[in-house]
Amino acid sequence: PGGRRRRGAAGLPKQPERSLASALPGALSITALCTALAEPAWLRIHGGTCARQELGVADVLGYVNPELLRDYCMNPQTVLLLRVIAAFCFLGILCSLSAFLLDVFGPKHPALKITRRYAFAHILTVLQCATVIGFCYWASELILAQQQQHKKYHGSQVYVTFAVSFYLVAGAGGASILATAANLLRHYPTEEEEQALELLSEMEENEPYPAEYEVINQFQPPPAYTP
Repeated sequence: PGGRRRRGAAGLPKQPERSLASALPGALSITALCTALAEPAWLRIHGGTCARQELGVADVLGYVNPELLRDYCMNPQTVLLLRVIAAFCFLGILCSLSAFLLDVFGPKHPALKITRRYAFAHILTVLQCATVIGFCYWASELILAQQQQHKKYHGSQVYVTFAVSFYLVAGAGGASILATAANLLRHYPTEEEEQALELLSEMEENEPYPAEYEVINQFQPPPAYTP
């Protein structure tokens, strides 16, 4: 009976809280956000009096080169927007990292379990990536208006385009959406099934011998008679 009970417990599908399907997109999201933050190219300027062709958050973190303001590359409002973009990138990295750790380790604490199953951290990462994209568009409009007011040549065409970091943030948001879908579409056991699995697991731990030992003993013949 012990062997049958143990075989039945081993045959039940155990649902670990770890999720590789959502951890992989989460890792891609972290990598993309870190690369975007380190990459200097966020906005690309064509035309205008600005000597720089590419601008990014690295230009406004800490010391701001006075030439950027003097050459009309950006104004104080643009500097503030780029710093806000950097702050949301940091928040996105933290949320994506926490979601990745939850997916990899799969803690059993009720609050952490609900957070992971409903992909709250991944959803926050998506929202922060969308916020960064919105602020990037706003900053590009401000830079474009400033460049049009200070053209290098009369009648020259001035326009501002997005550079590689913008698309990296968009890719990070897409990866977080995939991770969210992987968590939300996964089937999880009910509370009763989880309690049954925990009970069977405790019964397995309390068994003194493995199932194979019990099965072998059931069919082992008695020792030979010795007078």
